[in-house]
Amino acid sequence: MKIMIFNQKGGVGKTTTALNLGAGLARWGGEAVTLVDLDPQTHLSAAMGFRVETLAWNVSDWLTGSPVPTDGHGAKRIADRLYLVPGDCNPKPGRKMERNLDDLTGHLVIDAPPTWNDEVAALMTVCDYVLTPMEPEFLSMQGISRLLQQMKTAGIPWSRLRLLLCRYDKRLAVHREVRDLLTERFGEHLLSVVIRNNVRLAEAPGYGQSIFDYAADSAGAEDYFALVVNTLLADDTWLGTGEISPAC
Repeated sequence: MKIMIFNQKGGVGKTTTALNLGAGLARWGGEAVTLVDLDPQTHLSAAMGFRVETLAWNVSDWLTGSPVPTDGHGAKRIADRLYLVPGDCNPKPGRKMERNLDDLTGHLVIDAPPTWNDEVAALMTVCDYVLTPMEPEFLSMQGISRLLQQMKTAGIPWSRLRLLLCRYDKRLAVHREVRDLLTERFGEHLLSVVIRNNVRLAEAPGYGQSIFDYAADSAGAEDYFALVVNTLLADDTWLGTGEISPAC
């Protein structure tokens, strides 16, 4: 399964979702998972404790299929079955994707930059799903409409899009209203799982850990576990109830 995490708005939980979805898939899915830090901000790499400017091999080399250095410094092993392709904080303009993603084994989770460009479109074309974390705000829906238009122009089927509400608080009327509107407008594209507002999710990257390692009994761990189970048990529409307790 190849999943791109993408939203053109920053600060919506994109990197948090990439990290915890990937960590959960590796933990419970039984297959290797490769996290790809495509964002020049390299937040995913930093969350795992890596300073990308000190590394000899990064996502630019991965995309072009460049050989791994002879000293063995390639994808970083984060945990059992979990690997990271570190980001490039200064990618060269016009970087070309020459790697065939169909040749890869296991799951692939790509943390994309918050910018639509030819590289994002090319990678999105070969991904099975586009997972868009978003905050439950009315303006967020404008961004989804823009993304749908860009996908249409690039010839990417809308059926690949999945929306994930992050920082959700059911006590807030606006959050409930936005969720209802999204359900009405996008139907099955909106996942039934929501990621509740949880401070542990913000703390975990500071310790270089996923939420499952940092705070296994937190609401954040419970919600991302539900997302993982929805993904692992996915049918053609990637639906599920999310009413499962984590076995962390």
